[in-house]
Amino acid sequence: MAYHTILAVYATQADVAPVTSAIANFTAGTDVHLIGCHGEPSQFVVLSAPIDVPDAATIAALYEQADVRMREVGDAFDKACEKQGLSHEWRPVRSPGGDSAVSALVSARSADLVVVRQPDREANEDMATNVEALLFEGGRPVLFLPSSGKLASPIKRILVAWDGSREAARATHDALPLLKTAEAVEIVIVDADKLPDIDAPLAGTDIASCLSRHGIHANVTTVSRGSGSTAEAISAQVSASNADLVVMGAYTHQRLREWLFGGVTRAFMERSSVPVLMSR
Repeated sequence: MAYHTILAVYATQADVAPVTSAIANFTAGTDVHLIGCHGEPSQFVVLSAPIDVPDAATIAALYEQADVRMREVGDAFDKACEKQGLSHEWRPVRSPGGDSAVSALVSARSADLVVVRQPDREANEDMATNVEALLFEGGRPVLFLPSSGKLASPIKRILVAWDGSREAARATHDALPLLKTAEAVEIVIVDADKLPDIDAPLAGTDIASCLSRHGIHANVTTVSRGSGSTAEAISAQVSASNADLVVMGAYTHQRLREWLFGGVTRAFMERSSVPVLMSR
Protein backbone atom coordinates (compact mmCIF):
# COMPACT_ATOMS: atom_id res chain seq x y z
CA MET A 1 0.00 0.00 0.00
CA ALA A 2 1.39 3.39 -1.01
CA TYR A 3 0.40 6.79 -2.32
CA HIS A 4 0.57 6.63 -6.11
CA THR A 5 -1.43 9.71 -7.14
CA ILE A 6 -0.54 12.86 -5.24
CA LEU A 7 -2.07 16.29 -5.70
CA ALA A 8 0.03 19.32 -4.79
CA VAL A 9 -1.82 22.61 -4.35
CA TYR A 10 0.35 25.61 -5.15
CA ALA A 11 -1.03 28.92 -3.91
CA THR A 12 1.99 30.85 -5.17
CA GLN A 13 5.24 30.22 -7.00
CA ALA A 14 7.01 30.18 -3.62
CA ASP A 15 5.26 26.86 -2.87
CA VAL A 16 6.63 25.01 -5.89
CA ALA A 17 10.22 24.20 -4.95
CA PRO A 18 9.71 23.15 -1.29
CA VAL A 19 6.49 21.21 -1.87
CA THR A 20 7.73 19.36 -4.95
CA SER A 21 11.05 18.54 -3.29
CA ALA A 22 9.30 17.20 -0.17
CA ILE A 23 7.05 14.96 -2.24
CA ALA A 24 9.96 13.64 -4.28
CA ASN A 25 11.91 12.83 -1.12
CA PHE A 26 9.26 10.95 0.84
CA THR A 27 8.01 9.03 -2.21
CA ALA A 28 11.49 8.10 -3.45
CA GLY A 29 11.46 4.67 -5.04
CA THR A 30 7.67 4.65 -5.35
CA ASP A 31 5.71 4.76 -8.59
CA VAL A 32 4.15 8.21 -8.12
CA HIS A 33 2.27 10.55 -10.42
CA LEU A 34 2.19 14.16 -9.22
CA ILE A 35 -0.61 16.51 -10.21
CA GLY A 36 0.05 20.20 -9.69
CA CYS A 37 -2.85 22.63 -9.35
CA HIS A 38 -3.04 26.42 -9.15
CA GLY A 39 -6.16 28.55 -9.34
CA GLU A 40 -6.73 32.03 -10.68
CA PRO A 41 -9.97 34.06 -10.88
CA SER A 42 -12.25 33.38 -13.82
CA GLN A 43 -13.70 36.84 -13.58
CA PHE A 44 -12.87 40.23 -12.12
CA VAL A 45 -15.33 42.92 -11.12
CA VAL A 46 -13.83 46.39 -10.67
CA LEU A 47 -15.95 49.46 -10.19
CA SER A 48 -14.65 52.93 -10.84
CA ALA A 49 -15.95 55.59 -8.44
CA PRO A 50 -17.90 57.76 -8.38
CA ILE A 51 -20.17 56.57 -11.18
CA ASP A 52 -19.73 52.80 -10.66
CA VAL A 53 -18.82 52.04 -14.24
CA PRO A 54 -16.70 48.89 -14.83
CA ASP A 55 -13.14 49.88 -15.64
CA ALA A 56 -12.37 47.78 -18.74
CA ALA A 57 -8.68 48.68 -18.79
CA THR A 58 -8.20 47.68 -15.17
CA ILE A 59 -10.05 44.39 -15.68
CA ALA A 60 -7.93 43.59 -18.74
CA ALA A 61 -4.76 44.26 -16.71
CA LEU A 62 -5.95 41.96 -13.92
CA TYR A 63 -6.60 39.14 -16.39
CA GLU A 64 -3.14 39.61 -17.86
CA GLN A 65 -1.54 39.49 -14.41
CA ALA A 66 -3.48 36.29 -13.62
CA ASP A 67 -2.27 34.72 -16.87
CA VAL A 68 1.32 35.60 -16.00
CA ARG A 69 1.02 34.11 -12.49
CA MET A 70 -0.54 30.95 -13.87
CA ARG A 71 2.23 30.57 -16.44
CA GLU A 72 5.02 31.27 -13.94
CA VAL A 73 3.74 28.72 -11.41
CA GLY A 74 3.20 26.14 -14.16
CA ASP A 75 6.67 26.62 -15.62
CA ALA A 76 8.26 26.36 -12.17
CA PHE A 77 6.26 23.18 -11.49
CA ASP A 78 7.37 21.53 -14.75
CA LYS A 79 11.02 22.38 -14.10
CA ALA A 80 10.89 21.15 -10.48
CA CYS A 81 9.29 17.84 -11.47
CA GLU A 82 11.73 17.27 -14.33
CA LYS A 83 14.62 17.95 -11.94
CA GLN A 84 13.23 15.39 -9.48
CA GLY A 85 12.36 12.86 -12.19
CA LEU A 86 8.68 12.82 -11.27
CA SER A 87 5.83 11.76 -13.51
CA HIS A 88 3.64 14.84 -13.53
CA GLU A 89 0.87 16.89 -15.05
CA TRP A 90 -0.14 20.52 -14.65
CA ARG A 91 -3.75 21.55 -14.04
CA PRO A 92 -4.30 25.31 -14.09
CA VAL A 93 -7.86 26.11 -13.10
CA ARG A 94 -9.92 29.26 -13.21
CA SER A 95 -12.69 29.66 -10.65
CA PRO A 96 -14.84 32.63 -9.57
CA GLY A 97 -12.81 33.16 -6.40
CA GLY A 98 -9.45 32.15 -7.83
CA ASP A 99 -8.86 29.98 -4.75
CA SER A 100 -6.27 27.29 -5.51
CA ALA A 101 -7.72 24.90 -2.91
CA VAL A 102 -11.31 25.21 -4.11
CA SER A 103 -10.08 24.87 -7.69
CA ALA A 104 -8.31 21.65 -6.72
CA LEU A 105 -11.29 19.87 -5.17
CA VAL A 106 -12.26 17.87 -8.25
CA SER A 107 -8.67 16.68 -8.68
CA ALA A 108 -8.34 15.96 -4.95
CA ARG A 109 -11.13 13.41 -5.02
CA SER A 110 -9.19 11.27 -7.48
CA ALA A 111 -5.90 11.45 -5.58
CA ASP A 112 -4.45 9.30 -2.80
CA LEU A 113 -3.02 12.28 -0.94
CA VAL A 114 -3.13 16.08 -1.10
CA VAL A 115 -0.10 18.18 -0.13
CA VAL A 116 -0.08 21.89 0.67
CA ARG A 117 2.39 24.24 2.35
CA GLN A 118 1.34 26.43 5.26
CA PRO A 119 2.06 30.16 4.84
CA ASP A 120 4.93 31.83 6.65
CA ARG A 121 3.07 34.35 8.75
CA GLU A 122 6.29 35.96 9.99
CA ALA A 123 7.07 36.75 6.35
CA ASN A 124 3.53 38.13 5.97
CA GLU A 125 2.49 35.35 3.61
CA ASP A 126 -1.28 35.14 3.44
CA MET A 127 -3.15 31.86 3.30
CA ALA A 128 -4.59 32.43 -0.15
CA THR A 129 -6.06 28.94 -0.27
CA ASN A 130 -9.08 27.75 1.65
CA VAL A 131 -7.46 24.77 3.35
CA GLU A 132 -10.71 24.01 5.13
CA ALA A 133 -12.18 23.20 1.72
CA LEU A 134 -9.47 20.61 1.10
CA LEU A 135 -10.28 18.89 4.39
CA PHE A 136 -14.04 19.14 4.50
CA GLU A 137 -14.88 18.86 0.80
CA GLY A 138 -11.96 16.97 -0.75
CA GLY A 139 -12.58 13.63 0.90
CA ARG A 140 -8.88 12.80 0.92
CA PRO A 141 -6.09 13.08 3.53
CA VAL A 142 -4.15 16.34 3.44
CA LEU A 143 -0.48 16.62 4.33
CA PHE A 144 0.26 20.11 5.60
CA LEU A 145 3.92 21.02 5.32
CA PRO A 146 5.30 23.72 7.62
CA SER A 147 6.07 27.07 6.03
CA SER A 148 9.66 25.95 5.46
CA GLY A 149 8.37 23.07 3.37
CA LYS A 150 10.69 20.72 5.26
CA LEU A 151 9.77 17.07 5.56
CA ALA A 152 12.11 14.48 7.02
CA SER A 153 13.39 11.93 4.54
CA PRO A 154 12.89 9.22 5.49
CA ILE A 155 10.05 9.84 7.93
CA LYS A 156 11.25 7.81 10.92
CA ARG A 157 9.15 8.91 13.90
CA ILE A 158 5.40 9.47 13.70
CA LEU A 159 3.09 10.66 16.44
CA VAL A 160 -0.62 9.78 16.18
CA ALA A 161 -2.92 12.07 18.17
CA TRP A 162 -5.70 9.69 19.18
CA ASP A 163 -9.03 10.49 20.81
CA GLY A 164 -11.09 7.58 19.53
CA SER A 165 -13.11 9.79 17.20
CA ARG A 166 -14.20 9.08 13.64
CA GLU A 167 -11.80 11.75 12.41
CA ALA A 168 -8.83 10.29 14.27
CA ALA A 169 -9.64 6.82 12.93
CA ARG A 170 -9.84 8.11 9.38
CA ALA A 171 -6.53 9.95 9.68
CA THR A 172 -4.73 6.98 11.22
CA HIS A 173 -5.83 4.59 8.49
CA ASP A 174 -5.14 7.14 5.75
CA ALA A 175 -1.58 7.38 7.11
CA LEU A 176 -0.91 3.62 6.88
CA PRO A 177 1.56 3.94 3.97
CA LEU A 178 3.71 6.22 6.12
CA LEU A 179 3.18 4.32 9.37
CA LYS A 180 4.31 1.08 7.73
CA THR A 181 7.72 2.52 6.83
CA ALA A 182 8.34 4.45 10.07
CA GLU A 183 10.85 3.23 12.62
CA ALA A 184 8.79 4.43 15.59
CA VAL A 185 5.07 5.13 15.99
CA GLU A 186 3.64 6.67 19.14
CA ILE A 187 -0.08 6.91 19.89
CA VAL A 188 -0.70 9.87 22.19
CA ILE A 189 -3.94 10.31 24.13
CA VAL A 190 -4.60 13.47 26.10
CA ASP A 191 -6.83 13.17 29.20
CA ALA A 192 -8.21 9.74 28.30
CA ASP A 193 -10.67 9.81 31.21
CA LYS A 194 -12.38 12.87 29.70
CA LEU A 195 -12.86 11.51 26.18
CA PRO A 196 -16.29 10.05 25.37
CA ASP A 197 -14.93 7.64 22.76
CA ILE A 198 -12.12 6.24 24.90
CA ASP A 199 -12.16 3.47 27.49
CA ALA A 200 -9.67 5.06 29.87
CA PRO A 201 -8.28 1.85 31.45
CA LEU A 202 -7.59 0.41 27.98
CA ALA A 203 -6.84 3.68 26.20
CA GLY A 204 -5.21 3.14 22.81
CA THR A 205 -4.99 -0.64 23.01
CA ASP A 206 -7.55 -1.29 20.27
CA ILE A 207 -5.94 0.99 17.68
CA ALA A 208 -2.47 -0.27 18.65
CA SER A 209 -3.64 -3.85 18.11
CA CYS A 210 -5.17 -2.92 14.77
CA LEU A 211 -1.90 -1.35 13.63
CA SER A 212 0.09 -4.36 14.83
CA ARG A 213 -1.85 -6.53 12.38
CA HIS A 214 -0.48 -4.30 9.65
CA GLY A 215 3.03 -4.98 10.94
CA ILE A 216 3.23 -1.63 12.75
CA HIS A 217 4.47 -1.62 16.34
CA ALA A 218 3.05 1.38 18.17
CA ASN A 219 3.64 2.55 21.71
CA VAL A 220 0.75 4.14 23.60
CA THR A 221 1.34 7.24 25.73
CA THR A 222 -1.34 8.88 27.85
CA VAL A 223 -0.73 12.41 29.05
CA SER A 224 -2.62 15.12 30.91
CA ARG A 225 -2.96 18.63 29.62
CA GLY A 226 -2.82 19.95 33.17
CA SER A 227 -3.40 23.69 33.19
CA GLY A 228 -2.57 23.95 29.49
CA SER A 229 -4.49 23.06 26.35
CA THR A 230 -4.79 19.80 24.46
CA ALA A 231 -2.85 21.35 21.58
CA GLU A 232 -0.03 22.31 23.96
CA ALA A 233 0.06 18.79 25.39
CA ILE A 234 0.36 17.28 21.91
CA SER A 235 3.05 19.80 20.94
CA ALA A 236 5.04 18.96 24.05
CA GLN A 237 4.91 15.27 23.19
CA VAL A 238 5.98 16.03 19.61
CA SER A 239 9.07 17.73 21.00
CA ALA A 240 9.72 15.00 23.56
CA SER A 241 9.57 12.23 20.95
CA ASN A 242 11.33 14.28 18.27
CA ALA A 243 8.56 13.34 15.86
CA ASP A 244 8.98 13.88 12.12
CA LEU A 245 5.25 13.86 11.42
CA VAL A 246 1.96 14.19 13.28
CA VAL A 247 -1.22 12.36 12.27
CA MET A 248 -4.51 13.73 13.59
CA GLY A 249 -8.16 14.09 12.74
CA ALA A 250 -9.57 17.44 11.69
CA TYR A 251 -12.88 18.43 13.14
CA THR A 252 -14.91 21.53 13.84
CA HIS A 253 -16.13 22.90 17.14
CA GLN A 254 -18.77 20.54 18.54
CA ARG A 255 -18.34 18.49 15.33
CA LEU A 256 -20.57 20.92 13.43
CA ARG A 257 -19.93 21.20 9.70
CA GLU A 258 -18.84 24.81 9.39
CA TRP A 259 -15.99 26.56 7.65
CA LEU A 260 -13.83 26.86 10.75
CA PHE A 261 -11.24 24.59 12.27
CA GLY A 262 -12.00 23.29 15.72
CA GLY A 263 -10.05 24.69 18.66
CA VAL A 264 -7.51 21.87 19.00
CA THR A 265 -6.97 21.55 15.26
CA ARG A 266 -6.42 25.24 14.67
CA ALA A 267 -4.30 25.78 17.78
CA PHE A 268 -2.02 22.87 16.92
CA MET A 269 -1.66 23.83 13.26
CA GLU A 270 -0.70 27.39 14.11
CA ARG A 271 2.19 26.30 16.34
CA SER A 272 3.35 23.10 14.67
CA SER A 273 6.87 23.10 13.26
CA VAL A 274 6.50 19.60 11.82
CA PRO A 275 4.31 18.35 8.97
CA VAL A 276 0.79 17.29 9.91
CA LEU A 277 -1.32 14.72 8.07
CA MET A 278 -5.03 15.34 8.61
CA SER A 279 -8.23 13.65 7.51
CA ARG A 280 -11.85 14.48 8.00
